[in-house]
Amino acid sequence: DRGPNRERFSLYSLAFSHHDPDVLYTSSQHVWRTTNGGVEWARISPDLSRPTSRDQNRQAGGSVSTLAPSYHEANTIWAGTDDGLVHITRDGGKNWQEITPPELPEFSRISLIEASPHRPGTAYVAAKRFQLGDRAPYIFKTDDYGKSWKKITSGIAPNNFVHAVREDPKRRGLLYAGTEHGVVVSFDDGETWQSLSLNLPDTQVPDIVVEANDLVIATHGRSFYILDDIGPLRELSPHVTSSALHLFQPADAIRRLDQVVIDYMLKADARRVVIEILDSDAKVIRSYTSSDPEQRGTQTGQESEAEGSSDRQPQRPFLSAGLNRFTWDLRYSSATVFPGMIMWVGSPSGPIAAPGSYQVRVTADGETRTRRFNILRDPRPSDLTDADLQEQFSLALKIRDRVSEANEGVILIRSIRKQILDRIEKAKDDQIASVGESAIRRLSEVEQQLYQVKLRSELDAVTYPVMLNNRLANLKLSIETGDGRPTPQAYAAFQMLSSELDTQLDKLNDTLKNEVARFNSLLGARRIEPIKTTP
Repeated sequence: DRGPNRERFSLYSLAFSHHDPDVLYTSSQHVWRTTNGGVEWARISPDLSRPTSRDQNRQAGGSVSTLAPSYHEANTIWAGTDDGLVHITRDGGKNWQEITPPELPEFSRISLIEASPHRPGTAYVAAKRFQLGDRAPYIFKTDDYGKSWKKITSGIAPNNFVHAVREDPKRRGLLYAGTEHGVVVSFDDGETWQSLSLNLPDTQVPDIVVEANDLVIATHGRSFYILDDIGPLRELSPHVTSSALHLFQPADAIRRLDQVVIDYMLKADARRVVIEILDSDAKVIRSYTSSDPEQRGTQTGQESEAEGSSDRQPQRPFLSAGLNRFTWDLRYSSATVFPGMIMWVGSPSGPIAAPGSYQVRVTADGETRTRRFNILRDPRPSDLTDADLQEQFSLALKIRDRVSEANEGVILIRSIRKQILDRIEKAKDDQIASVGESAIRRLSEVEQQLYQVKLRSELDAVTYPVMLNNRLANLKLSIETGDGRPTPQAYAAFQMLSSELDTQLDKLNDTLKNEVARFNSLLGARRIEPIKTTP
């Protein structure tokens, strides 16, 4: 039908009511509403397009291109057309008023209207005119239901026209705009704008949505992008940017699903940054230290010496002025490891933290800031309790400590063996050599029970059986596979392995008290430096 009353759906809009999930709106040159899933539609507006767009000879244009139901009032709906008009109804469509911004040139395309989630009378309009040879940005704001408007484009490049504008649902006046050349942000309700494109390519951003703590954008031909955790943007203020160190509030994390994102801002480059994770008793459970100044820019490194090392290199804090981001994987510090250690089906990683209250403490060149956050259990398993996960964590922590004991035994044995061989070479005495070699044999017997010394790669475990440190690590892996209270069999296996470990550590101590002590006595008689039997 090409008559004047035909429906024009070329740029129709879809929008659900924020008050009734059964109410859905769509548009042609009219606005339509359904309450039964689209089986029936009711027209709730007159033709909202320009009169010139209603000419039956026009083949395009004259459609309602965007709808914005109010977050505050069920009967308030904002509507914009692709030929440059803005309307509002406050009685569910019985009456409509044209409220087009006076400064908006005719026949602009209303690309998007954003009804404010914070203020009932506030809305933002994004419009574009590039098809008319005008690439200027157009964003307007009203705080009085469209009775007056203000153009808000300061800071946006003059040839960077705007497709979409959104207000952050948690911070009033924090605006995001999608433009032809990326994303811009305003922290002052549109008074000034600045780029938020970061590492984006130069791309069109036709729409934006804020989903919980993430900013999600669509692009034209370059896929979707997500800016994770925009909490710092919501917290940013002149006080924050003027502080020597500001630690942003971390979001709570769901155990196994999330990591804790730690954002902090430095006014100037720092020489040293330390990030500490504390439990509910304010005890440090994980600590990370920045690299030296000449190593800036790296994102991986080692934990502080007090924490021990990990089977993988954790992230280091950044030292650069500006906003820095660090993530904690929710795991306690790992078991002690030694160079060249190989494990099969298991790792020395620390246990995953139990649900509860935690703190993060950031120190930069003497300035310290602390924030609290929570680790939450996954709410989906309905029969799981925090007490179950605390039991899982407690057993995993005990196993980690026993893995450390086994590995520390290997470290000590290797240190003593190296010293004995050194003293035998220096002494050049048959008796000292005989006693020393006997001690090495006893030590090696223990080492071979603590660790499979024949392993040169993980595949070697197919040929050679894994020993105590790996058996314990494997048990921890089994316990932490999925959420749940450990089984009686898990506790029994831990007791059995612990008993075996105690037996080997007792043998190690006996060797130190006897063979190694006798060896040291012989060295003392020759005035040769004794063996150190402590790490």
